[in-house]
Amino acid sequence: MSRTVLILLVSALVMLGPFTNNIMVPSLLALAIDLRIGFGDAQAILSIYMVGFAAGQLFVGPMSDRFGRKPVLTVSLALFIIASVLCSLAPDLYSLCAARLLQALGASATMSVGRAIVRDSFASDKMAQVYAYIGAALALGPIVGPIFGGVIEVSSGWRSVFWFLTAFGCLMLMTIVFLLRETNTNLNRDATRPARLIGNYATLLSTRMYMGYVLCNAICYGGIFAFTSCSAYILIGLLKTSPDTFGALYAITVGAYGVGTLLAARITRRVGINRMIVYGALIMTIFGEIGVILPMLGYFNVWTVILPFAGFAFGTGFVFPSGQAGGISPYPKMAGAASSMLSCLQMSTAAVIGAVTARMLDGSMMPMAWVVFGMGPILLLSFYLLVLRNPRGAGSPSP
Repeated sequence: MSRTVLILLVSALVMLGPFTNNIMVPSLLALAIDLRIGFGDAQAILSIYMVGFAAGQLFVGPMSDRFGRKPVLTVSLALFIIASVLCSLAPDLYSLCAARLLQALGASATMSVGRAIVRDSFASDKMAQVYAYIGAALALGPIVGPIFGGVIEVSSGWRSVFWFLTAFGCLMLMTIVFLLRETNTNLNRDATRPARLIGNYATLLSTRMYMGYVLCNAICYGGIFAFTSCSAYILIGLLKTSPDTFGALYAITVGAYGVGTLLAARITRRVGINRMIVYGALIMTIFGEIGVILPMLGYFNVWTVILPFAGFAFGTGFVFPSGQAGGISPYPKMAGAASSMLSCLQMSTAAVIGAVTARMLDGSMMPMAWVVFGMGPILLLSFYLLVLRNPRGAGSPSP
């Protein structure tokens, strides 16, 4: 398999997780009405998915180190297909959340194992560039997810969304079985031993630079998921846009993220990952502040919601690839564990921030706007304390 085809395949894998979650966003209000629950309760299907996705990361990465990337992906995608069918048949919120948890566990392998495949296949000096290209493809999931979800919701209702995911999961499973070759040529028989597993995670969690890079991604995704969790309430509920129009509007914000990652792919090797992270955090702060100021001045419409967040998302496109490269590349012998912990902390942080922000909604967009604005300054402070103050981190121009 050529490296170009491999990048395309990994891109499709990492896209599946966010696609599966974001495709449900346009249906949240309809789902709440159908199941006779509040919007905050309906949002739980997003957060519970994130929790399951995060928890799964802790196991699938080490398992792929032990048994190989392809077997883990095959089993995980089979679970994803079964859970998607259960979601479509769920009679109430509790059974839907349980099925969503299983669906997330099935999808969890796609992101962390996909990252590990990149680590297996590319030299460290090219990883940030490859991650940037994959990050651009990753943006495709959140873009097309709400678009597909809005169209399906308008045409046939929210349950049909899960039947669509079932078919998509079958397509991905066949692709893995017939196209992917095993990339882990050095299986680690100790990777899944409890003592080794706990030791690997303890090493990662106690390393300041690793945590510094991981927090960069976790904070960025927290801001993105805060917007994702609240966007249906604001755009469909308050501003009365239709679900299919919502998908197109949401695509603008994630498209801005994709542009950011493509630009990052071109300049990261010249500028260095640390500067890219700082530049991205500054962009996030500026547009987050604009997103707070405009509604405070009385400007509240579709564009004063979408455009400032699009600028924020553009900044995260600078941060994500460099955060991944900085966090994973120093650990070639436990790339799966490093990738799993990164994904776990990223997703769990976002799940908490998204759930709390949705519960704070009070008939306006201000709770969401303040949370998104806070992400940029918090990222700058944590990155300075954990990485830039470290003599090894301050002078590192590349992963």
